[in-house]
Amino acid sequence: IGGGVNWPTLQATLNDEGSTNLLFKFMTANKDIQSKLAAQGSWHTEVQSLFNSSLGLTLRTKQSSWSAIADELWRFVLFSEFVFDLNEDIPGSLSDVPVAKSSAKPIIEELGDKLRKHTDYQNLYIERASGIEEELKLDALCANITKLGHRDTFPFEEKCYLKQAITALLADDGDATRKIVAEHANSVWSSNSDSQVNWELVKSSQRLLETCEDLERELPNFIKKQSDLIEFYQSSLRRADQLHREFEQAVNDCPEADDLMPGVVDLVRKNYRKLVEAVQQRFTHFVNDSGWPPAEVLSNTQLFDSKVEPLLKSGGNRVAYLMVDALRYELGFELNKQLVEDADSQLSVAFATLPSITPVGMASLLPGAYDNLSVSLDDGKTKALYNGKPVGSVEQRMGVFKSQYGDRFNEMTLKDFVKLPKKKTIDTSVDLLVLRSTEIDSFFENHPEDAPAMMQRELKQIRQAVNKLQDQGFQKVFIVTDHGFYMNNAQEAGDKVTSPDSNWKVEHQRILLGSGNLDDHHYSLANDKLGINSDIAMFAGPRSLAPYRKGMLYYHGGLSLQECLVPVIEITLKPSIVKAGQDASVVLDYKKGAKRITTRFAVIELKLESLSADLFGGSEDLEATEILLEAHSGAGKNLQVVGEARPGEHVNAATGTVTLEPGETIKVTLKMDPEFEGKFKVKAIDPVTNSTLGNVLELVTDYAG
Repeated sequence: IGGGVNWPTLQATLNDEGSTNLLFKFMTANKDIQSKLAAQGSWHTEVQSLFNSSLGLTLRTKQSSWSAIADELWRFVLFSEFVFDLNEDIPGSLSDVPVAKSSAKPIIEELGDKLRKHTDYQNLYIERASGIEEELKLDALCANITKLGHRDTFPFEEKCYLKQAITALLADDGDATRKIVAEHANSVWSSNSDSQVNWELVKSSQRLLETCEDLERELPNFIKKQSDLIEFYQSSLRRADQLHREFEQAVNDCPEADDLMPGVVDLVRKNYRKLVEAVQQRFTHFVNDSGWPPAEVLSNTQLFDSKVEPLLKSGGNRVAYLMVDALRYELGFELNKQLVEDADSQLSVAFATLPSITPVGMASLLPGAYDNLSVSLDDGKTKALYNGKPVGSVEQRMGVFKSQYGDRFNEMTLKDFVKLPKKKTIDTSVDLLVLRSTEIDSFFENHPEDAPAMMQRELKQIRQAVNKLQDQGFQKVFIVTDHGFYMNNAQEAGDKVTSPDSNWKVEHQRILLGSGNLDDHHYSLANDKLGINSDIAMFAGPRSLAPYRKGMLYYHGGLSLQECLVPVIEITLKPSIVKAGQDASVVLDYKKGAKRITTRFAVIELKLESLSADLFGGSEDLEATEILLEAHSGAGKNLQVVGEARPGEHVNAATGTVTLEPGETIKVTLKMDPEFEGKFKVKAIDPVTNSTLGNVLELVTDYAG
């Protein structure tokens, strides 16, 4: 009856054949198919035959509408998948809920996989599964189940897997953590913003713990010589600082981190601190014995004269000199990886001048600094002097450039240069253009918790500036910095150093200037071991990474690889710079066309397509493309960035860029400015040219909803 295994009416209406395909089409029927089914009644007998023969389902509902039958089928399929996946018995209170026959397990699992993985039906799946979980009270009834299996049928399961991953982290079971993360961190439930934030914190924790463990194991091989330790930092140890920065950003994005993951944050910070303190003790030991700066590395005071001046002296070269405040080495490393995509970029290192504070550090980057710069104490304040004259201010430092290069020199802030209209050009008589930036240091000083996220904008501006300099006819770009910094989130109770006596001048809570008593917890350098002229008798400081004041989350000024080993990026601009993503279009989508966001962590779907694709494809030559995902409010001079891609699996934590593979659909969390509400546009932006790639989403906040 009803056509046996043929089900002709269903096949014709659903335009498919085969039991699994028909079941899938019936579950996901759109309004057009629902109307066709409503117009005829012969499918009722066929659907009962289909359900019974393929799944072992006998319909309980007496209603004949598609919606009533679909409700029962969805509940039957998802609950069956859940039960088949369990490695223990279901609670007795759920024993009367119908389950498919055991021979139907492959069909049930195939249906679950298709519904979750097919992007067109994920939102439907989430809505249905969430409703069924609530209807059956699974969250409460299954609270004590621990052996859930491997499939993310219902949302409560994903929360259980998250707890299991946290437990494995605390138990130092890296294999178990990796397995759980691989299977569940990118499930259909990761489209939930809270879920993404939570899993990213687990992944960040795992990466940093494993990296610290590996580096701690290798460290003994590199502590016999100072040069080996410095080289090890450049090649490997800097990764611990990078992952720590990303971890702290993940903690900041997860406001309930301590409640959700009790003990995890403290454990990760403790392991990071243990590694960097071991490195710090060896480094200050070497410096205490041999002086500053280490002989193997270029000093900042030598940088301009050794790299920039010869180019200006030979003539025919236009050089841009980017003086970026607090661009520590690991950030420079990440920036250089991005710049290599656009131009001939090379990374090397230099050592900052002590004390590693901005007035001294920026002065050390001046021409002739090695011979002319000195550091002195004047009325208890540290002064940088050039030929005996103060150069502590921007105007004074720029005056040194002006006095030496006259009309060949010009300067402005980095952000003003990036905002220059395309028609506005730097005079061709300018051979040396100095661009200044203090954003990283300023943000860390004033908003240390949010600073890691802000750094993305600064590195983005640097990259855009490099592109603009090529258009302006410059041949060389040098990106230099005054000092690095240390993020002190790993501080412990009572974690500070006591100044030996009151005779010392304490600078930036990290270094002592003058003379006085010292204990074994301090290094000391006489002024003939400083690598800079100074009438200050002695520089001293803690051998550890602790400051002289409690509660400081960010600092510089003292002696550490994080504060004093700085990047030098030298770029030779190509005659025709390659524009990232020039043949690519990015398709953006938010919840299949939804226009309102109800959370400050909105998940955006992205897909890379070729502009040259034709009827026969044509996108096989398309390569992976980098973009920036941003939310903008306003226009023109009033344009504001009100949302940016949150670091995660596809988002570089340092630069904020998203990597897209051809034909692959990914999901990225857009982190909105907590102070913003209203209409905004989401854009995929070329990080080099700042042009928009693909469609623009026009959305509005609706947080109250």
